[in-house]
Amino acid sequence: MNIKYPGLIGHSFGGYEVNFILTRSSSFAAAVSGAGISDMTAYYFSTENNYKGTQAWRFESQQWRMRNSFYNAKESYYENSPIFHAEKITAPLLIWCGKEDVTVPASQSVALYHAMRRLKKETVFLQYKNEDHNLKSKESQKDLSLRIKHWFDHYLKGEKSERWLKENL
Repeated sequence: MNIKYPGLIGHSFGGYEVNFILTRSSSFAAAVSGAGISDMTAYYFSTENNYKGTQAWRFESQQWRMRNSFYNAKESYYENSPIFHAEKITAPLLIWCGKEDVTVPASQSVALYHAMRRLKKETVFLQYKNEDHNLKSKESQKDLSLRIKHWFDHYLKGEKSERWLKENL
């Protein structure tokens, strides 16, 4: 029995979790991923502007709990990178990020968006200029909130899609 759950939404590590879950489950009707990692290898070797060095520490001893360097667990990094499994995503996905994000590079969201488009999947990408990892301006916050509402209203409630959505699918 294929039960559809309504929506899935997450930001930052939660955005990664959305991306990952969608590659493993077709149970969600729609999803929103904010500033989520799509390629663990690229992120592992990326440099955060606030720190010196790479993001490796996040994987080896912190949030990601990989406990191994990329070189000691290449297959695990590949297996857990949503970008390498994007063809399995079935839910429409709204992807967003801040253009000036120094925590999770915008390129992580852009890459997943391009993969989804290449695979002819339903996806929309929103990038907020002059915004970092968390949206600071009230204008950006309101815009994103309304677009998420429209996204879920359309895919979960069957409401007519808003013009911005039609124009970007």
